[in-house]
Amino acid sequence: MKRADTFWQGVILFLVFCVTLGIYALLAVAARPLLGRGRNDGPATGQDNAVQIVAPLPGTVVQRSSEIPVRAVVVEPGALRAELHIDSQLLAAEANPDPEAVPWTVAFVWQEAGEGTHSLGVQALGPEGELVTSASVTLTVVPAGALAFASNRDGAYALYTMQTDGTGLARLTTGPGDVRQPAWGPAGQLAFVAEGEAGRVSIGQLGVSGGQVETLAAGRDPAWSPDGAWLAYTASVEGISQVFVADAEGDEARSLTAEMIYAGQPAWSPDGARVVYVAERAGNLDIWVVGADGGEPVRLTDDPATDWAPAWSPDGTRLAFVSDRGGSHQLYAMRADGSQVEALTDLAQGAEAPAWSPDGYWLAFVAYTGQGTGVNAREIYLVRADGRELVRLTHNAFDDTEPDWAAVP
Repeated sequence: MKRADTFWQGVILFLVFCVTLGIYALLAVAARPLLGRGRNDGPATGQDNAVQIVAPLPGTVVQRSSEIPVRAVVVEPGALRAELHIDSQLLAAEANPDPEAVPWTVAFVWQEAGEGTHSLGVQALGPEGELVTSASVTLTVVPAGALAFASNRDGAYALYTMQTDGTGLARLTTGPGDVRQPAWGPAGQLAFVAEGEAGRVSIGQLGVSGGQVETLAAGRDPAWSPDGAWLAYTASVEGISQVFVADAEGDEARSLTAEMIYAGQPAWSPDGARVVYVAERAGNLDIWVVGADGGEPVRLTDDPATDWAPAWSPDGTRLAFVSDRGGSHQLYAMRADGSQVEALTDLAQGAEAPAWSPDGYWLAFVAYTGQGTGVNAREIYLVRADGRELVRLTHNAFDDTEPDWAAVP
């Protein structure tokens, strides 16, 4: 019996020892704050939630400005200061006025943020330099400005505006018929195409804030000259679409093209001396250019694919356009003489409707990535002029299309 008692006493003592050791370990971990990590322990990750960036939210798109606020919260005591890192570079630091008080909300100011996508992180440092690092947050900075576009989100197509970060949506036009193809002029005038009964189309004009609508011409594809004195557009002549130019009131119209099948989609060179357009010859659409006063057109693309929707860069050196030469309709760019063609997008369902930003560093365009089907899958994007930094601005099941940038005042 004594041997049995001794055995069970030993078992009980061993169990008590194990339980005591476990409780001690738990208390030791609980008593050791995250900011008390030694230098050899390595930094904590954002999974500890000891430091969290609360603004901006991950994936946020913001317009470029002189100051972008960044806020973080430190929830562990003992932090003496916090540092803001942008793309792994120290940008700013703030001292903690009361290291034992939690939570500590830290406010940083990111000044003169560069355009593009950036990774933000915040580190909290303790008395011996030990630190805890937040989870990184991705933020995309886009150029400041506004876009006009056409959408059927409220029924018939109407014109809308929004800021280049996707905020500030406002409807510009009302009425029962479709209104499409916004074209912003240098003085803030906005031309558009109104589609009426029996397929009748006319080009109208209104100010950015709405107001009186003025009819300029019968046609479509409006494009203002850089000085706003002339309007290029397409109109039917004996059943064939041709490119015309008229003054700002829609008068003194003259034809720039004499194609046998189709000409349309005009866009002005930045100096106002030439007009680029699309023409169909031998059953194929290609891009051509002609003088603003007329003359012999010059062919810029000569590819078996369909090339269309040309847009001239603000510095006059490049043309963006749409082509299916790679198998699906994507954005391309080439030099103004038609050389050095390069692809800008490679989206599964295609892209179209390129429009240059006033500074020439970005393009607005349309991609088929929305929740709807057919044209209702079209959403508005931004992309850098070299094809990098894809930024989505709209998310819905309706057709958002034909974007155009407001001119810089």
